[in-house]
Amino acid sequence: MIKINKFYLNYSRLKKDFRYRISDTQIPVFSWAAISGGNKIGAYQSAYRIIIKNGAAILWDSGKTESRNQSAVYNGNPLPMGIKLNIHAVIWDDAGSESEEYTDYFYNGVVSEWTADWLAHPDDANVNGEKKTGRKNLIFKKDIKIFENLESACLFVCGLGYHKVMINGKNADVSVLDPAYSDYSKTVYYAVLPEIADLFKQGSNEIKITVADGWRNIDSNIVYKYRFLGEQRIAFDGIKQMTAVLTLRYSNGEVKNIYTGSDWQVCVDHSAESNLFDGETLDMTKSHGELKQAAVVGAPCEKMRSQALQPIRPMKEYVAKSVYSPEPGVYVVDFGQNIAGVAKLRLPKDLRKGQKITIKFAEVKKDDGTANQESLREAKCTDIYIAAGNGGDLKIWQPSFTYHGFRYAQVEGIDLFDKEDITAISFYTDIDNESFFECGDALVNKIHQNAVMTERANMHGILTDCPQRDERMGWMNDATVRFEETPYNFDIGQIFPKIVRDIIDAQSDDGAITCTAPFVWGSRPADPVCSSFLIAGYQALLHTGNFEIIREAYNNFKAWEDFLLSKSENYIVNYTYYGDWASPAYACDSPDGAKSAVTPGILMSTGYSYFNAGLISKFAGMLGYDSDAEKYEEIAGKIKTAFLDKWFDKKTCAVAAGSQASHAFALWLGLIPKEYEQKVAEKMKDDLINNDYKFTTGNLCTRYLFDMLAKYGYIDTAWELITRQEYPSYGFMIQNEATTIWERFELKLNPGMNSHNHPMYGAVDYWFYAYLAGVKPVSHAFDELTVEPYYPEKLLSLNAVIDTIKGDIAVRWIKQYGKLWLYVTVPFGTTANVRTSGGYEKVGCGSHRFLIK
Repeated sequence: MIKINKFYLNYSRLKKDFRYRISDTQIPVFSWAAISGGNKIGAYQSAYRIIIKNGAAILWDSGKTESRNQSAVYNGNPLPMGIKLNIHAVIWDDAGSESEEYTDYFYNGVVSEWTADWLAHPDDANVNGEKKTGRKNLIFKKDIKIFENLESACLFVCGLGYHKVMINGKNADVSVLDPAYSDYSKTVYYAVLPEIADLFKQGSNEIKITVADGWRNIDSNIVYKYRFLGEQRIAFDGIKQMTAVLTLRYSNGEVKNIYTGSDWQVCVDHSAESNLFDGETLDMTKSHGELKQAAVVGAPCEKMRSQALQPIRPMKEYVAKSVYSPEPGVYVVDFGQNIAGVAKLRLPKDLRKGQKITIKFAEVKKDDGTANQESLREAKCTDIYIAAGNGGDLKIWQPSFTYHGFRYAQVEGIDLFDKEDITAISFYTDIDNESFFECGDALVNKIHQNAVMTERANMHGILTDCPQRDERMGWMNDATVRFEETPYNFDIGQIFPKIVRDIIDAQSDDGAITCTAPFVWGSRPADPVCSSFLIAGYQALLHTGNFEIIREAYNNFKAWEDFLLSKSENYIVNYTYYGDWASPAYACDSPDGAKSAVTPGILMSTGYSYFNAGLISKFAGMLGYDSDAEKYEEIAGKIKTAFLDKWFDKKTCAVAAGSQASHAFALWLGLIPKEYEQKVAEKMKDDLINNDYKFTTGNLCTRYLFDMLAKYGYIDTAWELITRQEYPSYGFMIQNEATTIWERFELKLNPGMNSHNHPMYGAVDYWFYAYLAGVKPVSHAFDELTVEPYYPEKLLSLNAVIDTIKGDIAVRWIKQYGKLWLYVTVPFGTTANVRTSGGYEKVGCGSHRFLIK
């Protein structure tokens, strides 16, 4: 018996909602996971057959294709856009057993030539791009006529910065903050809304598309301060614009396309203004402005791309846990969890005209119980509702075009308030997978939960550094370790390729990338530690099998490393900004600083240059570029020699001045000669213990410290470190009520670097999966993996499931009755190298049990 139980389109799993089913290419890649029954261990696929249909018409039939590879590249007729395309799949195992037919569907989102006009408000369009409409939302409208027997309808739409579509007064999509944020001067994503025919009626219909600033116009002070860092302005800054194509298909075969053009109208919504950092104001005493003919303006971008990335959605509602009233008319609500999203408020029935209700958001409270917004810096993070009075108000108020990072909401302007009057709604890009981690230690389980919640709060079309203050950007230095953790907890099949493309869009002709992508502020060139560029591509390859993104970005990866080599002297990179950033304060250059005082920044820069060169050599070998493979392997060797000559003392076995980060990083890179590795690891361990577990590593090397302690035999030392509750530790955060991971290990409230929802230190969750559970991919798409768990003496049990493109990998180990048992479940078509008492044992799919001595 064999059965397909998971199916993937372009490396992301198909889920029930139609917005997960958009292909951004005419040549999609299909992948699948399967389960096999019976008692056979090690079963694998021998053949597959994929059929793609448009109704009854077959677009492609692969035929029975002999292959162990659980994926197929489309090779059929051109895919029609925006309509349901049916998938029929059958596979055979190595014994010749045939699976039952798997059926699913997807939509082709590719508009081969975008001919719809871009529209703007004439007040903005006629003054050389001056944003006369300011923060006010715009409403674009058109009435269209629908004839009888409408069979299907699909809307392709992009409003910059964010849009919301209403058809005949009904919401066309539950997603929020569409489209996905990008450098709009280079790439613009358009949302695809299929299956909306039910929203139309025969006769006249109204389409209304509201557009807010989003990232298109970030006019907050913090951004203005960083506009002139080698560039005239943020490249994608501009006026609000909108473009759309509505495709209507009738049962008689007629296809009609309705495009945005000068026949559309637009008005300013004087009642609503939105800002990503400051919040949203809804003034019910004001109305819409004069309806005017929309102005046709130029396209803001070089290319448009269908948004295959899963949308941002309202994911979970959090009820209020408690309400504290520090003074009359002020109510501070605790939702019990730090999230990113908005609050939904039930409004009183008897509001007075002009009555102002304010909600201020914060992660922490002041001593007097009020919301503390100091650490938000210049972000106001405040939503305001001004009442119409006389029964003309909303029953429920929820902002549409902003989000906040918060645990607490301070409500002002209401006389009586109860915790049932408010709900918090978390927003994030819906890429949760079904991975699971739990062990016998409650603190470690809480650290894992906090890491996952932190990631969720920082997924909004890009992977941000924080969701609350005046930043919320895709910082690439933070991401270098984070991007190895993310694939274990989330479906990265679409987000990682998008990140690679975001970085390419920001890359300059000399190969330099930028600290943030899309580039808002930071530096060009980026800190050399931003190997996240290559790691995003490599992890997409390992976890999903996406070889195309490696091919697509190869020259860009190479250009970044060539740039670093151009900034090197005798293979030592000559510049650094962040290095191993934001270690505990006692290891920084000043009490409020974040640069390491113990680990040289150029050591980190040079180490990542070595890492890049080795990875590019590997990529080149995969692509068949033999000369490049040899070239970059030789460069890696020269960087290694230069690194060791400059920083490694063979007599003392110290790297640089002997910091924990210097040792951990050199070991992680594989730079230390084999005969010295154990001694270097011992020095690293001894320094940690002798300093009472006061680690001196920062955002990158803290995770490497855990990795290398485990690898070189000091798993119990690593366990003592992860389970500590004294400062500095993850337990110290949790003792201070943390429900997400902090930016710093200190508890501070000032406007400096004090985010309480920051994923860079959440990268330790990688260690839980890759070392405690021991699961690592060895080859593309988990065709082969290792299961090499580590067993801390004080930990009695562990249970982990990793949701992979091949299926669930399950690892459970437990110490009971004087024995240690390891249980491993390997997915169909996959082989695992399991470390047992007698060495490594290679096993195929199925469930396996090992007694570990």
